[in-house]
Amino acid sequence: MEFRILGPVELLLGDRKVALGRAKERSLLGVLMLNHGKVVSVRTVTEALWDDNPPEHARNDLQTYVSRLRACLRGFGVSARIVTQRAGYQFLPEDDDLDYARFKSLIRDGEQAREAGRLDEAANALRAAMDLWRGPAVEDLGSTWMEQKREDLDLYDRVAAYQALCAVELERRDYRGVLRILDDAMVDHELDPQYIAQRLSALNGLGRYEVFDAYWKQVYDRSVRSFGTGPSRELQELHQRLLQSRDSLAPADLHRTQAALRALPPAQLPSTVSRFVDRDADLGRLNDLFLRSRVGGPPVTLIVAVTGPAGVGKTELGLHWAHAVRERFPHGQLHADLSGYGTGPPRDPGEVLAEFLDALGVAAPAIPAGLSARTRMLRTLLDDRRMLFFLDNARDSGQIVPLLPGSAHSVVVVTSRHRLSDLVTHHGAYRLEVAPFTEPDIAQLLESLLRDSPTEPPDPAAALALTGGTPQAVRTLAELLPGARELPGPAELLLAGELASGTILTSVLWSYRGLDPPAARLFRSLALHVGPGLSPDAIRALDGTDDETTRGALTALGSLYLVGREDGRYRMDVLTRAAGERLALAHDSPADRRQAEARLLDWYIARVTDAAEVLAPALRRTAELPQAGRLPDFAAAEAFLAEEDASLCAVIRRAAGDNLGRAVTLLRLVRPHLTTGGTGPQWRETVEAVLLATRAAEDLDAEGQALAALAHVHDDPGKIQEALELASAIFGNTGNSRDLSEVLLLLARHADDAGGRVRAGSCLRRALDIQHSLNEPAQSAAAHGALGTHLRRQGELEEAETHLSQAKTLYAELGDHRRQAAMALELGLLNRRSGRTTDAIRQLTEAVTLHDRYPADHERTLAALVELSEAACDAEEHHEVLLFARKALGISRSPSDHVQVVRALVALVRSLAATGRQAEAWHESRQTIALVADADDPVRYHVREQFTKLGLWPARTPS
Repeated sequence: MEFRILGPVELLLGDRKVALGRAKERSLLGVLMLNHGKVVSVRTVTEALWDDNPPEHARNDLQTYVSRLRACLRGFGVSARIVTQRAGYQFLPEDDDLDYARFKSLIRDGEQAREAGRLDEAANALRAAMDLWRGPAVEDLGSTWMEQKREDLDLYDRVAAYQALCAVELERRDYRGVLRILDDAMVDHELDPQYIAQRLSALNGLGRYEVFDAYWKQVYDRSVRSFGTGPSRELQELHQRLLQSRDSLAPADLHRTQAALRALPPAQLPSTVSRFVDRDADLGRLNDLFLRSRVGGPPVTLIVAVTGPAGVGKTELGLHWAHAVRERFPHGQLHADLSGYGTGPPRDPGEVLAEFLDALGVAAPAIPAGLSARTRMLRTLLDDRRMLFFLDNARDSGQIVPLLPGSAHSVVVVTSRHRLSDLVTHHGAYRLEVAPFTEPDIAQLLESLLRDSPTEPPDPAAALALTGGTPQAVRTLAELLPGARELPGPAELLLAGELASGTILTSVLWSYRGLDPPAARLFRSLALHVGPGLSPDAIRALDGTDDETTRGALTALGSLYLVGREDGRYRMDVLTRAAGERLALAHDSPADRRQAEARLLDWYIARVTDAAEVLAPALRRTAELPQAGRLPDFAAAEAFLAEEDASLCAVIRRAAGDNLGRAVTLLRLVRPHLTTGGTGPQWRETVEAVLLATRAAEDLDAEGQALAALAHVHDDPGKIQEALELASAIFGNTGNSRDLSEVLLLLARHADDAGGRVRAGSCLRRALDIQHSLNEPAQSAAAHGALGTHLRRQGELEEAETHLSQAKTLYAELGDHRRQAAMALELGLLNRRSGRTTDAIRQLTEAVTLHDRYPADHERTLAALVELSEAACDAEEHHEVLLFARKALGISRSPSDHVQVVRALVALVRSLAATGRQAEAWHESRQTIALVADADDPVRYHVREQFTKLGLWPARTPS
């Protein structure tokens, strides 16, 4: 009895074919027989029978099918069994035959016979194996799983067996038999390199040279059309070997012809790319280097290393210049693709030298065997000759040095995605780094490429952001645009191309393969987290290794232009990042990726905490937060947050997926400082992403933290109010009094801005009540200060003074001198309103002094100086007025300071007039009047009122 799956699934009883059950039962048996002797899991069987859509009762149905099959097998009297195991089911053929098992056994027999040199026996075994195939395996079973399995069996079993049979027949020199197999059984696999190699060998063995040459041309042209390159190196080497075996039988006149061809000056430069976008500056630099090497002293060998990232147009630029100057090299131009970055290994310099010597007329027997000898012969031949060398796609400097000529009249142009530092430092090469296209360059190229298409070119800025400005990516984008409704995404652009060797992804992978393991691992991590840029310190934290290893990895990445450095931060273009993300997902486990992200988040948490301590010394670090090293001063802390703004957005937004706790912690820490310098839409998008993640995780307190942050960054008053109300309710329910107090302060500020003074006062008093139960002086000071400021504006000066004084005292005790200065300013304003000029001057002087010692908020510093100037003027302390008013004018920065500048000028004019300096007063008053010509009515009225009292307001002024 024989079970058969190499065709329809069936049982052969003698000469009678027996169908085994219904379709699902045959599918079940097919799956088990494909894995005969192995335990097949229930999950695998379920996927095979129902693909991705099993019914709810799939397990029960499966048990039913197993029972029916067992009954069917018993009914036919076969010895094969289906055994239930703990993890699934197992098919045991026992004494019955299984065609797939016999096929495997025959293939092994054939391989062993071939290795032993028994070629006839090997051929018989392999043919017997192929005779078992009655059609596509399990061809009567039609699930998606079966279709995939059928394709795998065809490729890895049937085709592989035919190729093994062809290999044996080639050794037996049955070339016609090989061609019959290829034409009959392998017709659908004519693109397979093994198919091509065996057909070439068979045609050559039969002496059908014309057919051989035509077929090779067909293969070559097809490869060029599909991939942009010739066939693989292995195929080309086979072609050369077969030609050499044919040449040994060729007539002598063929060799004379080849010798005559070798005597011609080589002209090996490839053609240049069409629609070349002129790089005038780079071409001018090349011309300048060429002229400088020829004048002003003895001529020297000019070596130019044209470097840059993959796809940036190095080869196109170099070839464009080489063709322009080729007439200056009458002895010829030599070209070699060094394959430094490609599908195969880099080319051996000795092999390239042999090709150069052959092109220069040296007969093959005369070419030395050693690398050094070949280099010496090349330099001897080229002494005093003017030759142009174009060495394309170099791996590193070591691959180039043996190819350098000795002639001072020669020029060498090398292109590489490596920086080639050794060639520059040790051999005097000039490095020309090719930069990506700018927006005008992209617009020009896209317009040229889409000239005959109805598609409108996209916005150059959007195209630059997507492509990184590399010509390869821009040209690929132009191929995708016709018929597209919108710009493709990075993933689509990466994979665009006929086959893998023509894609941008493949180009990036070639660079990636040049990295050592530490650099490769860092590249993958950076691709996931580099965002708008990371500092070296942040990268060290992300890498998690020692400083030396990280620096070495960064140097390697920079040498291959996989990362760039600008303003002290490392960055990647969009497509390189997208390629790196694919590599990270393929090579790094989820746990490793989460750990790397956690290291980066912990570093940011520590640094933001350090910055917060400098900006607000009263807010001390909690015990569980790490420490990264205190920032030196207020300006450094502000600068850190400003520099890291975009990166903080990116790292928090990404962490919302797998590191929500750390994302919320970092968001909570940075939240009080989000209004520093204003926030853009990226922060709102970041906070909203975190908010969605907290709701999905059903983390109520974290949701409140995100809502509080949303109130800081949103520009819609309604949304702000809604976020604060929700956060207040959440923190009330969770008992988070500390954050509830902060939210109440925000609610009060929002209510004040909306004119809801009663609501603001209620929130502030509630926040202060909460602080009485907490031992947090900083929060208590904030509540006292906010309530005091609110009451001052309401005119409730006595109570306001109590709260402001309490806040000022607390800030002084906590060492938060900037907020102490803010409270002194508020008290100065209060005392001025109360008519207590002396007290006002005292408080405002304290504010100014503190601001001098602890530079902080520009607006408050300017306000304190102006208020002090006016108060001193009211007290007739005119010397102080002149000092503080001029200081205020000296620190004014922008149009937003206009009102304060006018007030300072008015105080200055008043003091000048009071001290008898009428000419100066008149001069300053004219400038002030000019400033308020277009000012708001209250400002203009203030100036007019004061200057009229002094007799300095003109009788007629422009309306």
